[in-house]
Amino acid sequence: MPEHDVIVVGAGHNGLTAAAYLAAAGLDVVVLEAKREIGGGVVSATVTLPGHHHDLHATAHIFIHGNPMIRDDELGLLARHGLRYVHPDPSMSVVFPDGDFIAFYHDVHKTAEAIARISPADAENYLRFHEFASPLLDSLLPTLFTPAAPLGAMFAQLEQSEIGRETMRILMMSYLDVCHEWFEHPKVKATLVRWVSELLIAPDEGGTGAFLLLMVPFIHRYGLGFAVGGSQALTDALAAALAERGGTIRTGAKVERFRFDGDRVTGVRCADGTEFTARRAVLADLNIKQLPAMVDHRFGPDWERRVDRIKPAGFRLVAGHLVLSDAPEFRAGPEVTEAGFQEVTLPLPELLRTFDQLKYGEPVHTIPSVATATRWDPTRAPEPHHTLYLLGYAPMELAEGDWDTRKEEIFDRVFATFCGLTTNIGAAQVRSRVVHSPVDMARYNEAWVDGDPGHFGCQLFQFMGFRPLPNMGYRLPAEGFYLIGPSTHPGQGVTGGARAAALAVLADLGLNFS
Repeated sequence: MPEHDVIVVGAGHNGLTAAAYLAAAGLDVVVLEAKREIGGGVVSATVTLPGHHHDLHATAHIFIHGNPMIRDDELGLLARHGLRYVHPDPSMSVVFPDGDFIAFYHDVHKTAEAIARISPADAENYLRFHEFASPLLDSLLPTLFTPAAPLGAMFAQLEQSEIGRETMRILMMSYLDVCHEWFEHPKVKATLVRWVSELLIAPDEGGTGAFLLLMVPFIHRYGLGFAVGGSQALTDALAAALAERGGTIRTGAKVERFRFDGDRVTGVRCADGTEFTARRAVLADLNIKQLPAMVDHRFGPDWERRVDRIKPAGFRLVAGHLVLSDAPEFRAGPEVTEAGFQEVTLPLPELLRTFDQLKYGEPVHTIPSVATATRWDPTRAPEPHHTLYLLGYAPMELAEGDWDTRKEEIFDRVFATFCGLTTNIGAAQVRSRVVHSPVDMARYNEAWVDGDPGHFGCQLFQFMGFRPLPNMGYRLPAEGFYLIGPSTHPGQGVTGGARAAALAVLADLGLNFS
């Protein structure tokens, strides 16, 4: 029976992050991955034509650039393991069907100039909001990559100052409410609402105001990055960092059960009957909703009821991966065309009604997200081709029909919206395409319960110290047993957030992180 200090179940980027840090502390670490490939949602693959590399899920890496793992290159991913990023400027542009747009540049003043074309007053409001949020980013950013403090303790600290009390208030609000308070013009509000909706939570959901506070200053400080060669480059660099420190990865090792001796976790059993023993800790890069069955319900009905009541995200994604003969040119002009990401929005009342459709099982096609990473990273496709990443918002369950029979027809509408915003793209420019529905995503990764790669929503009552359960941190109800990944702080997205989990594990093991 193979024996290691630490077993990590799941080789998503969070599992690999935690494993690399624990191996760097001198622990013997093995990562067990059910699939034949590693990376979870941070993967690139040739799913269309030979030589064309598509990011199947995560493509734009944003918050990870504030993580000391990248910012200070703690694991040598940049210096020794080949990871490189390109940072488009503008990072993104939000465009309306009538051609109006707002481009978000690294330079906040240049962004304000773009806003001023629509609303001079809101250009000033944006600078004021950035000035208000920037020091809060200084306070909040380090907490994303270290174990979260209990929410009560955080609020008690915020209560001590006027700006802290205002921050508390915003944390409890919806991001739509924050937009209403700070901005005047419906198109400026619609732009910011559309941007923050990438959380997959409706704009009027309470407890989401923090994300506007974080995202506005962050985009100007760090921008948006595409990993050269595709998102897989981050996964491969993490795997190399783990191997450099003596850690190992076993693919095709599907863990079915966790093993216990009394109140302590001792290892795992795989689907093929193989068992692995952990001398010191077991980390699960899984969805918390998978665990009851995998531990034979040993944590009890009260714990399971708390897991069952976790609120899912509001909607899902339908994703298209296309090969185009030409790079898209947007009718709105070069400030949209040259952005790293394009997001399509609608005037505010219509935009809010669009989000309402999703609540009733109706897919929407009018507000897609667009990325053509080959514009900045030509290694992803042979000339003159380009890869297109095109997303539409969608419900998990359709009011009419099912995803397997309707996904192509639904995506056709998303593609038609995109084409209508360009001067040069139509069906004739498509050389190949693959469409993935929310059901496909659920099949791709068992941790993406109901097709949600973020595991569940990130409203305040299940965010920071309350994610996934109030003040649970990363510790499951057994000695040496930890949960990591999107189910835990800091949540969804490409963040390298399991650095925080690694700190918690090392502290429990009596090992110094530095």
